[in-house]
Amino acid sequence: MRTTMQAAQVSTHHGDWELVERAIPEPGPGHVRVKVEACGMCHSDVFVKEGLWPGLQYPRVPGHEIAGHIDAVGDHVRAWRPGQRVGVGWHGGHCFVCALCQRGDFAMCLHRRSRASTAMAAMPST
Repeated sequence: MRTTMQAAQVSTHHGDWELVERAIPEPGPGHVRVKVEACGMCHSDVFVKEGLWPGLQYPRVPGHEIAGHIDAVGDHVRAWRPGQRVGVGWHGGHCFVCALCQRGDFAMCLHRRSRASTAMAAMPST
């Protein structure tokens, strides 16, 4: 099994894109890891590249709109399993399990966490 992945990162605000090798992280409790098969970029990624979001730390791997398959799950994950096809959009951090998520209202999730601007990190497949 591979232990590294390639990622396109920006090392500083206004920086150039760099193709780098990174360790493949293990998912923590309550998280899943997605092997990315497609990754979209949007205006918010330009804001990240140009350093326009306050408080960003670099290096950053922009690209929070992804599709792929779950390839690992952390402890206490009950609703997801390896092999499931998933998509992740701007409103990250929702549980997918509460009544609001089940009807598709992810932005109002009862268990939502941070917005993508504070937790953006897609894992491009190699």
